[in-house]
Amino acid sequence: MVENSFAETIRSGKPQIGAWMNIPHVMVAETLAQTNLDFLVVDGEHAPIPPSALLDILPATEGYGMPVLYRVAWNRIELIKAALDHGANGVMVPMVNSGVEAIDAVSSAKYPPAGKRGSGAWRASNYYQKDAEYRKDANSSSGVVVQIETRQALNNLDDIASTPGVDALFIGPADLALSLGMEPGKLTPELLDACRAVAAAAKKYRIASGIDVTSIDYIVKFQELGLSLFTYGSDPGFVLEGGRAVAKDFHDAFNT
Repeated sequence: MVENSFAETIRSGKPQIGAWMNIPHVMVAETLAQTNLDFLVVDGEHAPIPPSALLDILPATEGYGMPVLYRVAWNRIELIKAALDHGANGVMVPMVNSGVEAIDAVSSAKYPPAGKRGSGAWRASNYYQKDAEYRKDANSSSGVVVQIETRQALNNLDDIASTPGVDALFIGPADLALSLGMEPGKLTPELLDACRAVAAAAKKYRIASGIDVTSIDYIVKFQELGLSLFTYGSDPGFVLEGGRAVAKDFHDAFNT
């Protein structure tokens, strides 16, 4: 299995670029794992990928040393612990709006005394062959990334960022824009100010911050703010982009 050190990499603030996996198929997972990206986010919130699908996905990504964050559908213990028990390198938790909700997310991901995760990491412990060894390091090696996606979350940044066990604040720009009364897809001054506030809160409490970007051109600007964890693109988008590029090249060749 993949050495579960991606949480440490996140905390280091080293710039990382990942992509989203939305298509629930092992062939897609195995292909994405060979892209030289730094990590994948397997999306269980807005894609049809329940935690049980990780049983097929993770062996395919682990074969190429590709770390996986699993985004749960909601901040619920049964989803978080299922992802980690399968062997995900960490979880991304959407719509974390308060310190209390951040505590809930961390508690679900950590064994006592730091949390309430129950023993039973069947696959993550190699079918209990390394159960004690896994539990010994799991609290520090399993990443917890919480998403900042609402005005309420912006108002509670200190409480969220100061929660022990949170490794990164990750901005969901589309939902955050909607919460702020704006149309998603534009990097407005107000949205940029929100990103600046998130990055500042993360820096204050010595954790990482990140964002999903719609253009690689934005990354330099976000890095200047202090963000280091980025996602760009998804498997459906990559297929569409590649196919359209081939079609354009073909038709252009015959129209010249």
